[in-house]
Amino acid sequence: MTEEPPLIRDQKELLQYGVASRVPVCNPKIDATAWKRWAQVLSTVSPCIVMSEGDGEYAFYRNILDEPDFPFDHILDGEIGDAIQKFFPVQNLKEIRLDDAFCIHYNMTQEDTTGAKHMDPSDITVNLCITKSDDCKGSDVMFHGTKALQGVDSSIETRTDFCFRVNQEPLYATLHWGSHPHETTRLEKGDRTNIVLTYCFADPSRSDVSSRTCYNV
Repeated sequence: MTEEPPLIRDQKELLQYGVASRVPVCNPKIDATAWKRWAQVLSTVSPCIVMSEGDGEYAFYRNILDEPDFPFDHILDGEIGDAIQKFFPVQNLKEIRLDDAFCIHYNMTQEDTTGAKHMDPSDITVNLCITKSDDCKGSDVMFHGTKALQGVDSSIETRTDFCFRVNQEPLYATLHWGSHPHETTRLEKGDRTNIVLTYCFADPSRSDVSSRTCYNV
């Protein structure tokens, strides 16, 4: 029987592997009450939305890039923006642009709650967990290999043969390179809702996103 990859909770250890975890999503412009409201709005699966967004047998995806009232302009305020400038080669947040945004909701009515191994079409991915049931079990993000983050003094060599899991905590974000291969493990109990924001360098010469084959990893 294959041993399950370890679930890593220590933030310093995750930084050495290439993941910034437990970055608070709340800031003066978007507090916990606002996130709770957005969680209710975006995780409500109506028949109309299912018809337009996809098969209800699978994890529910909803594109929100054109959501008129969503506070995109304030996402990078506070600790998320600070973490991007600390751990990625970004001196000014104007150096990156939001390329895409979607909501993903997992619950036990779905037959398949996994996400296949892939890379994101982004330079930097910000994965915000906005709600998660108290009984939620499983549904971790599993990373394949390690990546180097800026400013992290790591004695760990880059590895491609190492997998590790990251738990999704409500009202915290997980930040990583878009090119860091990852997948979503099966939901065993409960439900959770995340918002995934993909950012690209504003200068296209700094990015390889356009040539990346995200599922051929």
